[in-house]
Amino acid sequence: MADGYGPVVASLTSHRVQAVAGSLVDGLVVGVTEAALDHPGRSAARRRLYLVLAASVVADALWRDWPALRSAAAGMPDDARDSAELTVLVRRSLLTLGWSAVVTVVDGPLARLLRRHGARRPHLLIGMVAGAAGGLCTLPVLWARAADRAEGDRAAQELDDEIAELLTTGA
Repeated sequence: MADGYGPVVASLTSHRVQAVAGSLVDGLVVGVTEAALDHPGRSAARRRLYLVLAASVVADALWRDWPALRSAAAGMPDDARDSAELTVLVRRSLLTLGWSAVVTVVDGPLARLLRRHGARRPHLLIGMVAGAAGGLCTLPVLWARAADRAEGDRAAQELDDEIAELLTTGA
C-alpha cells in the first residue's frame, strides 16, 4: 500500500494556496469597492476597478468550484456541498459583508478627516486598511477549511489505495 505522502503534501499546499487566494479576494472586494469612490461616478477609472473586482470574484469562484464544474461537464452527478463547506461560505460572506458595512458607516467622516490632513486619495487609504482587515479576518476560516479538505483528500486516497490493493490481490 502506498504511503501517499506526496499527494497529501501537495493537496494541503494546494488547499492552503486556495485559502490565501480566497482571503485576498475578500480583501479586494472590500478595498477596491472603497478605493473606487476616489473616482467620479460612471468614470472609466471606476468602471475598470469594478471590472477587476468582478474578474477576481469570478476567478475565485471558478478555482474553488473547478472540480465540480469538470464533473458536470463530463456528465457526472453533482456532489452536494457538505454542511462544513456551506458554513465556511456563510462565515466568509458575513465577514466580508461586515467589513463592507463598517467601511460604509465610517467612510464619509473618515474621508473628510483624511482630506483635511492632506490625503489626496482618502478612499484608497481607507480601502487598503479595510481590505487588509477584511482579508485577514477571513483567512483563519479558509485556512481551517483547507486543513479539513486536505484530510478528506488523504482519507479518500487511502480508500482508493485499499480498493486498488483488493482488486489486484483478488485478480
